[in-house]
Amino acid sequence: MEFFYVVKATQKSGKDDAVVWFTAKSEARANLQLDVELEDAGIETGRGKDYQKPIRTDFPVYDDLPEESTVDYTWCKRYELADDLRTWQLNPVSESKDNIHQNVTVKSNHDCDLTTALLSEEDSARKIEYADDNSVHFQLATMPFRLQLLAQFCAEDRHVYHISIPHRKELSALELDMDNSYVQNMLLAAENSPEIKSFDMPTLWKLAAAIKMVFPQDKRHELNQIIEFTKIWVQTEYIDRGILTRERAAGNRISKVQRTDSGTNSDGGYITDRGIDAHHTLETLDLEIACALLPMDFNHLEIPGSIHRRAKEVVAKKEEPWKSWSAILRNQPGVLAVNRAAIFNVVRIAPENIHCTPAAHLEFVNKTMKAEFNAAVELLPLPAPVVDPDAPVKQPKVENLGGGMFTIDGLMNEKQPEKDDRSSVNQETTSNVQMEEAEPEKVQITDAVSPDQSVDEADLQTVTVAPTDILAAAAPSLASDTASEITLDAPDVGTKAPEAQQDEPTVDYPAFFEPGRYEGLPNNVYHAANGISSTQVKDSRVSLMYFNARHVAKTIQRAPSKVLDMGNLVHALALQPENLEEEFSVEPEIPLGAFTTTSTLREFIDAHNASLPPLLSADDIKALLEEHNATLPAQLPLGAGLEETAQSYMALPAEFQRIEPEQKQTAAAMKACIKEYNNTLPAPVKTSGSRDALLEQLALANPDLVAQEAQKPVPLKVSGTKAEMIQAVKSVKPDAVFADELLDAWRDNPGDKILVTRQQLVTALAIQSSLLAHPTAGMLLQHPSRAVEVSYFGFDEETGLEVRVRPDLEIDLDGVRIGADLKTISMWNVKQEGLRAKLHREIIERDYHLSAAMYCETAALDQFFWIFVNKDENYHWIAIIEASAELLELGMLEYRKAMRAIATGFDTGEWTAPITTDYTDELNDFDLRRLEALRLA
Repeated sequence: MEFFYVVKATQKSGKDDAVVWFTAKSEARANLQLDVELEDAGIETGRGKDYQKPIRTDFPVYDDLPEESTVDYTWCKRYELADDLRTWQLNPVSESKDNIHQNVTVKSNHDCDLTTALLSEEDSARKIEYADDNSVHFQLATMPFRLQLLAQFCAEDRHVYHISIPHRKELSALELDMDNSYVQNMLLAAENSPEIKSFDMPTLWKLAAAIKMVFPQDKRHELNQIIEFTKIWVQTEYIDRGILTRERAAGNRISKVQRTDSGTNSDGGYITDRGIDAHHTLETLDLEIACALLPMDFNHLEIPGSIHRRAKEVVAKKEEPWKSWSAILRNQPGVLAVNRAAIFNVVRIAPENIHCTPAAHLEFVNKTMKAEFNAAVELLPLPAPVVDPDAPVKQPKVENLGGGMFTIDGLMNEKQPEKDDRSSVNQETTSNVQMEEAEPEKVQITDAVSPDQSVDEADLQTVTVAPTDILAAAAPSLASDTASEITLDAPDVGTKAPEAQQDEPTVDYPAFFEPGRYEGLPNNVYHAANGISSTQVKDSRVSLMYFNARHVAKTIQRAPSKVLDMGNLVHALALQPENLEEEFSVEPEIPLGAFTTTSTLREFIDAHNASLPPLLSADDIKALLEEHNATLPAQLPLGAGLEETAQSYMALPAEFQRIEPEQKQTAAAMKACIKEYNNTLPAPVKTSGSRDALLEQLALANPDLVAQEAQKPVPLKVSGTKAEMIQAVKSVKPDAVFADELLDAWRDNPGDKILVTRQQLVTALAIQSSLLAHPTAGMLLQHPSRAVEVSYFGFDEETGLEVRVRPDLEIDLDGVRIGADLKTISMWNVKQEGLRAKLHREIIERDYHLSAAMYCETAALDQFFWIFVNKDENYHWIAIIEASAELLELGMLEYRKAMRAIATGFDTGEWTAPITTDYTDELNDFDLRRLEALRLA
């Protein structure tokens, strides 16, 4: 079994890497033999030595293997390990210099043998004869593709079909010239597009000429830009390749040639007021037309969100007059190269309802849209409406247009001002186009009417002017223009508009942030702004699929984290303590005497009930009722027999003894008399039942006593739910404070702030004290020239994507810009000897070095530090770590790689998963050792 080992030298030693291989029966024997060979070669491995521990790799299959059991130092100069760190491959730098791996073997007679390889299609007897003859040419089509491309690249005036042998040698030398990065990048770009190999010679010459035109040879260009342009050029239609090349050479990085609906070129390649990198399409043109048609006044370069949403609704519903305007402007050649201000102007100066007459509409646009009009980039004011003084006043009518927009019809029917000398101007017309009356919805309403103002204020006068007059006001150089005059409404300069009510100043943040430095941006504004942040770059390193789901399609929502809230709290206390109340809601402190638990409620209720005068119990009421019954005259019993009944009858008063002497004294007759007598006596009250029932009976006997009992306060209930007991306490103590209500109001969080408990605040304040007391951290956090949470916006130079960064802290010390980030960690169980390694792994695993590199590039920082603070309770140690140059370089390279992947995803629309191919799981070195040990066991 063959064993092939590589022994890497440390960077500090400056020595060459070594390899050694031999044959052994087992890995154990190989390890013993390896130690012997390294000892014989004087190589010491391990910590503090010049060489690292040996690594076993796959056995390479090449003809130039070193001798067996011999330590070789030249192998790693010709070969390198692949990404799997097991497979050997030829080093690209030495590939062109290694004779063994060349398709054509170069011998001592270089010229003759090279000629033999190049002229295989010619008679071998003539090869030597024309080796130095520039007048004899041979077919280029039979030669390799790279030579064909280089031949067209070197051809200046036109394409070539034949080249001479000396020229062929020059092209071969140019192909192998690794120092010429321009040529090598062009060849690599061509190899990335297999379609180019099928091109004929004229097309290859046009491709080479296009590359030279877009990428001048005297400047340095990135390989990915050349590859991108080459692929786009190949995929572009033949007729559009010249336009694509011209636009790219002018700095307009278009991905395709856009054409109008009629097929003409819609983009002239001019830089408009939208910016150099604005991606303007016919779809964005439709949105601009819709915005220009809206009656509101706003900055056309910073369109508000509400206007943009309304414009999108107009486009989606294809409302008029947008539909007519879009159909005409989308067919204007070079319309995408027209300034946005010019688009707004041509829509605003157009007569009302001109879209109802398509012929006049098209004629107006054709006469107005020209180069001079496009140069007038100043936005013209909205025209004022024409008001007829004799017209009846309309009632205000509000109609919902959707998207939060309403039409106000008749609300601004203002009185006509007194006529003066200018009134005659209102009747003038300078063209055959009839002036339309402006609709009420065209009125611009910028402020609400103040209480001391009337809606019947005088309206602005209107005049008839020509487009040349308006353009002269916007651009004086255009005053001599003689364009056709159109009847328009314009504000009268002699009429003074009423002063608008001054509102409180509000901060209006732009919808798009241009490259630069911005201070004081709120968190929500920064996180919603344009540009790729370092967090998004980190997510792309998880996978492009995850990046797309988080930040493009937004199907994965960000879940709140309690750990993140603690980090934000520490960040605010250490860097911006003045913003604590704005961003955080601290748990309220429960005052003394507040009711907190059920037991405190029960104690209060018991004490309250004990202070009340006692109420009569059921037994007391029953005794009173019995006493009352005892005072009543006793009723006569009916008797069980005739004798007892007779005795009761004889006890009756004489007036109730109603049986006549001659009548027979029957028991029934005597009982009837007894009952009649008993009915005249007062009835006794009941002495059984509930307390309320007994009280009702007592009211019959002693109403005054019951009235006194009713005046006594009723005791509170001592049972029930906690909420019921709270209500009971409130009934007797309205000003009582309850902890549950305070905490519920705090948890409702009407301001959508981060909730912070008292314990979290105590911990965060302790961390703050530790940070400010630390000699280095305190100096950084309290430096007088520090700047906190400054936002930077810019562009990635390689991909052209917008980026944004926001370092926690920056300090400018005598021209040296220092940046820092505050990080909270939890490492209470890490041994002291392993803390530095653990912190390094924390930086690498969380891509802190990538963020630092991105900060340093975008924010122009010279040094970068991390302030790590342990957040575990009562264990707040601090570590100040500076990012080394090598660490920043590693972060920069990883950042570049991630940005290229993001740019590819945006260009292709393909967001790849983290694993895209099937693979076989292999044993690592440790598992192989275990396998060998078990085999031998």
